[in-house]
Amino acid sequence: MNHPQLSVQPNAERAYELHRPQFLSQLLAPMDDMWAAFADLGAPFSLFVGEVLAGSCSVDGEGQLLQFFVLPQFSNESLALLELTAAECGVTHMMVSTADPSYLCPALDLAADVESHTLLFAQVATIRAEPIERLVLAELADLERVIEFQVEATGMPADFLQVYTRTRIELRELWLVRTKSQIIGVGELRIDQQQAGIAHLGVIVGAPDRRKGMGAAILCSLVEQCRELGVVPYCSTEGTNIGARRAIERAGFYAQHRLLRIEPRLSKAAQ
Repeated sequence: MNHPQLSVQPNAERAYELHRPQFLSQLLAPMDDMWAAFADLGAPFSLFVGEVLAGSCSVDGEGQLLQFFVLPQFSNESLALLELTAAECGVTHMMVSTADPSYLCPALDLAADVESHTLLFAQVATIRAEPIERLVLAELADLERVIEFQVEATGMPADFLQVYTRTRIELRELWLVRTKSQIIGVGELRIDQQQAGIAHLGVIVGAPDRRKGMGAAILCSLVEQCRELGVVPYCSTEGTNIGARRAIERAGFYAQHRLLRIEPRLSKAAQ
C-alpha cells in the first residue's frame, strides 16, 4: 500500500522519550517493566505524516516491534504507519499488549498469525497461600551465589545476570530464601520508575523445591511488602510456564491481560 505522505525515520531517541507520557497514559493497565526495558533497548524510530511528527516506535535486533505509538490526532493513519514500519524496519513479529489498544487494533488488522505469549497478572484479594517467614533481603556479598542459583534454575546467561542482579541488590529489590548452605528461592520487588505507584514482582524457585508452595508463599510476602510501601503489585510469566502460573494465581493474582506475538501479513516479503 503506497502512502507517500507517511515516513519512518531512524535515530529517534528524542521522539521516543517525548511520547512516553502520552503512551503510558492511554494504557488500560500498567506496562510490564521487563518488556518496557526491552523496548527501551531497541532501535527507536519516528513516524511522520508529512513533516509532522505523528508517533514513535521501537524495534529490537530480532526484528520484533516492541512498542508502537501514534498520537490520537493521527489515529486514522495508524494502520498505514504500522504497515509502513513493518516493511521498512524488517519487522518479523509485533509484541503487543492487550492493555495497549492503540497498538493492538492496527496490529490485529495486519495480523497473519496471533499467539498468546505472556500472561500479565493483576493482584486481587483471593489469596490461597501464606507468606513465607524465611525471606531475607539480599546483600552484595550474596551476588555470586545468587547468580549461580539463577543460572542453574533458569538457564539465563551469567553475563546478563551479573549486571541485572547487582542492580536489583543495590536497589534493595531482591529477596532470598536460603538454608544454612544454599539459596533455594529468590523473589523480586521492582519499583516501577516510569509508572508511579506500581511494583513488579518476580520469583524463582530451585528445581528440588518446586511444587511445594514456595513460589506462591514468596509472592505473598512480596505482596505484603507492597501494601506497606503503598504500591500496587503486578507480575507476568510466559503462558507455557504452568508452574509459575499456578504460583501466581495462589498468591491472589489473575491474568488480566496478555502480551501477544503477532506475525504481520507482509513479514516474509519485508525480510
